Amino acid sequence: MLGAGMAVIQPTVAAENAAEIICTNPKDDPPGPDTTVACYSDTGCALAETLGAEPIRDYDVGSAPFALARGKISAIIATSKDLIETAEANGAKCRPTEK
Repeated sequence: MLGAGMAVIQPTVAAENAAEIICTNPKDDPPGPDTTVACYSDTGCALAETLGAEPIRDYDVGSAPFALARGKISAIIATSKDLIETAEANGAKCRPTEK
């Protein structure tokens, strides 16, 4: 039951249609065989596989940028603006993925 002045927030599908961004650590090798990539969608995880990397679906969003900076993962593929900004603030280079 909603009280006065309360509204139901409907989830949007904008994130599903947003372009995937790949963030990498410029100090490390690009993602490839024997590497792991944090991914958050079917599209992002499929891209990780095409790079030869092992996709890690739903890697903890709060720690992914720091794991990337420490070289624990090779890349992050996501659409989350906050995640991408945090990765960039920690030295990652981010760019749109090719379709």
